Order: sequence, then structure tokens, then C-alpha cells
Amino acid sequence: MVKTDRSVAASSASSGGGSNIQVVVRLRPMNDTEKRHGTLPVITAKTQQRSVTVIKGKGRKQSKSSYSFDNVFTAFSSQEEVFEATVKPVINDVMRGFESTVFAYGQTGTGKVSC
Repeated sequence: MVKTDRSVAASSASSGGGSNIQVVVRLRPMNDTEKRHGTLPVITAKTQQRSVTVIKGKGRKQSKSSYSFDNVFTAFSSQEEVFEATVKPVINDVMRGFESTVFAYGQTGTGKVSC
């Protein structure tokens, strides 16, 4: 099963002075055990559409659910890319005096970094 790493970045909107809450998802790569067992991915990401599709069930009982986010990063996204797009704008807002919060949630080992 492929888990995701979800980051929620709440910051003041630099462009309008209002509040802006963003929900961002980053998919992790399959681990060695999953690869060894030939596990098929159950989550696909479309970065341009900022959506994630989850595949549930098998065969004829298979269903797909799609979810939209403010930003989507794949397993190929670097830590720097995620930081630049999600956390750096929040830090910039803090430096300008706005109260801001970054909340990162996800499976251990998926790339969350605490400060």
C-alpha cells in the first residue's frame, strides 16, 4: 500500500493580505518490500491538475476516487522543491510579521522534517 505525506501550510496570502490555507500532498516512493512483492501502486498523481487518484479493490470491484489539492508532489519531487513551494512562502510571511503555521502529517520516513 502506498502512503502519502500530507502537508498543510497556513499562511497569510502575500498577494492580498488575507488568510490562505493550503493543503498539499506528496506521494512517497514504494519501499523495497513493496517492490520485492510486486505490489502495484494504488495512488497516482497528476501534478498539472493537482489531483490524486486512489484505486480501491481488485478486478471488477475496483473503484477510483480522485481528490484535488492546492499542490501535488510525486515521489520524484525533491525535498528542496517541496520546501520552496510550500514552506518558504510561510517563512517569508513570518519574517514580515504574520503569524503562520505549517502542519506536516504522514507516515514515518516519508520525508517530513521538523525544525
